[in-house]
Amino acid sequence: MKIYVDAYLAKNLGDDLFIDILVKRYSNHKFYAISKGTKNRNYENLKVYSNQYIYRALKKFQLEKYLANCFELVVSIGGSMYMENGDSKRDFSLGKNKRFILGSNFGPYKTQEYLNNIKNVFKSAEDVCFREKYSYDLFKCLPNVRYASDIVFAMDTKNIRITHRKRAIISIISCDYKIGKKYSESYEKKMIELIDFLQKKGYEICLMSFCKEENDETAIVSILEKCDNELRNKIETYFYDGNIKEALNVLADSSLIVGSRFHANIIGLLLEKTIIPVIYSDKTKHVLDDMNISPKMIDIRNIENFSVESIKEEDLNYVIDVSKQRKDALRHFEKLDKYLGYEMSGEK
Repeated sequence: MKIYVDAYLAKNLGDDLFIDILVKRYSNHKFYAISKGTKNRNYENLKVYSNQYIYRALKKFQLEKYLANCFELVVSIGGSMYMENGDSKRDFSLGKNKRFILGSNFGPYKTQEYLNNIKNVFKSAEDVCFREKYSYDLFKCLPNVRYASDIVFAMDTKNIRITHRKRAIISIISCDYKIGKKYSESYEKKMIELIDFLQKKGYEICLMSFCKEENDETAIVSILEKCDNELRNKIETYFYDGNIKEALNVLADSSLIVGSRFHANIIGLLLEKTIIPVIYSDKTKHVLDDMNISPKMIDIRNIENFSVESIKEEDLNYVIDVSKQRKDALRHFEKLDKYLGYEMSGEK
């Protein structure tokens, strides 16, 4: 079957993992997607049409649903796909085809109009499976809505070399891009304090970008420029550029992951690392609440009041068993498995 994929294709590690898990699971089906510039997808069953002009036109004039109408099935897969950004009247529908919405969360939102608009979209879908209970609770009146653990928990880790080196991977975001320029200075200052704190505790430090498109790399450069020479010379960097295997091995070669990126925390838990989430919205907190865990957490929205000295040894030395989440994450695909005739032992 030919399947259209509605996803974020901008070399973002978290979203790339969604695609990786999806196309490998259904290897006997052909997937199609469009991006504004990403071509290097190393899958025989995924065709990405890469043209920034067509992409911009599709988005600007909301024509993507007409493209999707060429396909019997649409799979929307991604995390924060339904946030209200002054577009309460935006048409999110993708035409009159079978649609599965997997792995997402809803919000933040501001208006009832936006909530109602998205509810109508969800109502017409074959299946909607959120990644946290908060979003599910907003739409649980719909019979086709469910929730399960984040899809990335379903990732196969057997070929990843996991170490427990005293190394801290710190995933960095651009506050300018993600939450607002007013937070940038205090965020970068606190990250430098944290780097110094961890380095003095004997950790090797690596600053990691998950997405160049969203200015992670620019933020890392800005942080490095603000460090003194002695500290700067002790910091490694890793910029993700589409090589999933390499990026996962970088994350696996550590004992601590400080995650400004949502999926830095999910991957960290999956790879048996201690995590310190650095949150800019409540989506990470919602997922951790669902897991009944409460690690040391830094909230960018109130970061000036956080003291790195409050981080204790127990905050740096714990591991969470996520075997339950690994199994639960596969439930995202329950309905799609049935539709495509997929079985764990193969495909019918």
